[in-house]
Amino acid sequence: MATLLAVMNFYPAQAVRRLIVSSKETELLERAQRLALTLEGFASLTQDNIVLSVQVLELEKQQRILVTDGFGGVLYDNSKVSPLAGRYALLPDLVAALEGADVFRCRYDEEAFASSAAVPVMKGEKAIGAVYIYDYDTEQADFLSSTRSNIFRISLLLAVLGCAVLGFFIAYFGKRIDRLVGGIRQMSGGDYNSRIHMNGQDELAELAGEFNELAGRLQKTEELRQQFVSNASHELKTPLASIKLLSDSILQTEGISREAVNEFLGDINEEIDRLTRITERLLQLTRLDYSSAAAASRCDLHKLAGKVTDLLRETALQAQVRLENQVPPGLFALFDQDGLYQVVFNLVENGVKYNKPGGVVTVSAQLVERGDRLPRVRLKVADTGIGVAPEETPHIFERFYRVDKARSREKGGAGLGLAIVADWIKTMGGEIQVESQLGQGSVFTVTLPAAAGKEAP
Repeated sequence: MATLLAVMNFYPAQAVRRLIVSSKETELLERAQRLALTLEGFASLTQDNIVLSVQVLELEKQQRILVTDGFGGVLYDNSKVSPLAGRYALLPDLVAALEGADVFRCRYDEEAFASSAAVPVMKGEKAIGAVYIYDYDTEQADFLSSTRSNIFRISLLLAVLGCAVLGFFIAYFGKRIDRLVGGIRQMSGGDYNSRIHMNGQDELAELAGEFNELAGRLQKTEELRQQFVSNASHELKTPLASIKLLSDSILQTEGISREAVNEFLGDINEEIDRLTRITERLLQLTRLDYSSAAAASRCDLHKLAGKVTDLLRETALQAQVRLENQVPPGLFALFDQDGLYQVVFNLVENGVKYNKPGGVVTVSAQLVERGDRLPRVRLKVADTGIGVAPEETPHIFERFYRVDKARSREKGGAGLGLAIVADWIKTMGGEIQVESQLGQGSVFTVTLPAAAGKEAP
């Protein structure tokens, strides 16, 4: 602090001192040159014409004035204390002036500015004398001292104010940073409900807003994770409980017949198949969550839809549902081959499961031109089944969500098929929409990037 104040005080004071010295130099040299020019107009230097010139020019009496001849002899001295008239003054400044140079000198000793100026009195190219003016100024010294004191006071005041402002900002931002760090520590400890309330529009407030947004996303993710774990545990627990119950029935029933054992084993086998399907779909969802998008390739929609309908033909016959492949040949989509097969298979399988006897499941597709945008393929899977109520439509792509829970469990569903479909389409940059009316059926529309057909290069 002391060093800072000294620096703040030194440079302004030095500037004021240089200004005073420069002013003194201009003043004294100008007065000495005026007197010298006046004396050059006389034929010779005498005490009378020197006194006359000093009076005419009205030179200050508080400044000591010496005028010498060409040999340094003092012709005029206005000093009342120790006049040098009639004597020789061999001062260095006078000697330099007699050699034809203008000389100025100034010395400051904390009490006064002692300044002197000496100029030659020329006659042609020869110095016939010299004018020497000496000034001892205490007023300017007092002014400089007062200026230094004022600068020191101002510097001290500014330093105190600066320290106060700095301390305020350190305390202010320190509290804000502590609040931010506290929120981060709470969230790192697992408290995703933690929020940072910070006013203002600075970078810390913006950072707090980003933190709150991140905490909200993490909280939502944690809720979904807990819900997923809960639903997965519930879905896995049901077939396991059935297997446990059936196996206990076999073990605890004495004299059980072979036919009964086979019946129980058949039920156990069905529950194992259901457990396997749930496990496989959970693994598939996990792979979709933690893997990047698969490599897209050209998929023949006509062949793919035909493969799916052929595979599900027997299941549809048992449900008394008719499958129709209305996808025109030569229509291609840019998608992952296995993923697109999974999407179409799940949609058609759901259309069969939740249809009515005598119903129809239709697979169709068309190329959609979008002006200057890339063309897209619109694939539709329509059924004439039970449909979905309007309030349940936004939730059918959520994991483990089932519209008719009793019927879904009866059909072996776990509410994962449409979730897998939605994740596949999202991963590959597509879109899926559903239109449904309760009791009249549903239409699932999948929009995918189009790919060139065989005729394209």
